[in-house]
Amino acid sequence: MMRYQKLLLLLGFAFTFALGTGVGRVLAQQPAPGAPPPPPPPPIVAPPAYVPPDYHEVLSGKAPLRVLAVSRQKMLAWKSDAEVKVTAVGEQAELAITKPAELCGIVLVPEDHGFSLRKEGKNFQPVTKAIRLTSEKPISLWTPAPDAWTPYATALVITPLADGTFSVAREMPLDEYLRHVVPAEMPASFHQQALRAQAIIARTYALCKLGRHAEEGADICTSEHCQVCGKDSKLSAAADDAIKATSGMVLLIGDKLAEPYYHSTCGGATDDASYLWGPENARPYLAGTSDLARAKTDAPLSIADLLAATDSYCKDAPNSRWTKSFTIEELNALVGKNLPAVTNDPTAQIRHISKLAVEERTAHGRVASLRVEGDGASILVRGDKIRWLFGNGTPGPVGLWSTLFDLAETRDAAGALTGYTFHGAGRGHGLGLCQWGANGRARAGQDFREIIRSYYPGTKLSDEK
Repeated sequence: MMRYQKLLLLLGFAFTFALGTGVGRVLAQQPAPGAPPPPPPPPIVAPPAYVPPDYHEVLSGKAPLRVLAVSRQKMLAWKSDAEVKVTAVGEQAELAITKPAELCGIVLVPEDHGFSLRKEGKNFQPVTKAIRLTSEKPISLWTPAPDAWTPYATALVITPLADGTFSVAREMPLDEYLRHVVPAEMPASFHQQALRAQAIIARTYALCKLGRHAEEGADICTSEHCQVCGKDSKLSAAADDAIKATSGMVLLIGDKLAEPYYHSTCGGATDDASYLWGPENARPYLAGTSDLARAKTDAPLSIADLLAATDSYCKDAPNSRWTKSFTIEELNALVGKNLPAVTNDPTAQIRHISKLAVEERTAHGRVASLRVEGDGASILVRGDKIRWLFGNGTPGPVGLWSTLFDLAETRDAAGALTGYTFHGAGRGHGLGLCQWGANGRARAGQDFREIIRSYYPGTKLSDEK
């Protein structure tokens, strides 16, 4: 806290911040007794919205990828061991040049309903567009939440937002971004052919999602919401080789980019996006396929046979098969908390479960709908949301590892329901490339082209006719 206050004093923020967002502002705006309430302040004038480039420009290196680094901070400051040039995005003229080690920042100016650069206690340059910071040495960026300095070796774009906060994106060449993604998403110890498949899929995915975070002036974030983007310490020579060997390659359906979703472990079969995420997400190349080494047959395996299979390409994954047991008390608590969120229905309430039952399976074995009964209600939970019902109600690592499971109830000697056990396979949503399966296929002699064709039937790589 002392470091935070010292920095505010150095920039001359303390008085403005206290009156602008704290108790001082509330007290200063109290109307006299009986007086009519003051009119609402005019809206903040935010810069124009970010328009992402065409993917060909990013793929060819003519435009950088904007990777969201900092989200919605109330103020920012920066410094570097070299000069930092501040320009408005899309313009050449410099708004400011800060000297080596000099502190500069950007703030909301409530009385002007806009934003300004600030140093030495004074606002000195209005900001009406997103700004770009460049320097010959890394730029250290300060954020108040958390109170921390973070160095960045790339140009930074700061976007003022309509709610009075700021977001920051790193500008990176596409393949430099992939150097951080590939080893974060797939173990660098995997076979080189699997890493090449991952590089192509990650490159294509990033291009598909350009502008996904446009409201914050960025293309893509660094978490599982988009793709995990690791730190410099996680860089890998093997991943670099895979990226270089596949430079420029993307996955196409016809003459357009495919949407190549991927996951950790399929458990023996990938699945259909329309079942897991709804019919609007149907894609012919995300229709599901067997991932067993045996010869394919038209007849899909039963869930019992699939769970007993020992020849899946992802069989070496630590979560190829799993078991998860819940007591009835645990299930009551999870369902009571999460059911409204996963059904998008605030009135969906069951606090005492009497029965869980698989209502429908996909053609490849995953649970397409799960019926939850109790308290006189009977409610269906569909697709991938089944996983989050038994976690925290939202997508993420908490919850069931997959929807490829069989369900068994447990009862006491008197016949009372005491809980359920899930016997499952795989980890992740089960769409597209199975990362552990890709490694198993590579070790079985398949190259990256064969691997990709297996998981995305009907697609082609951009260097293929």
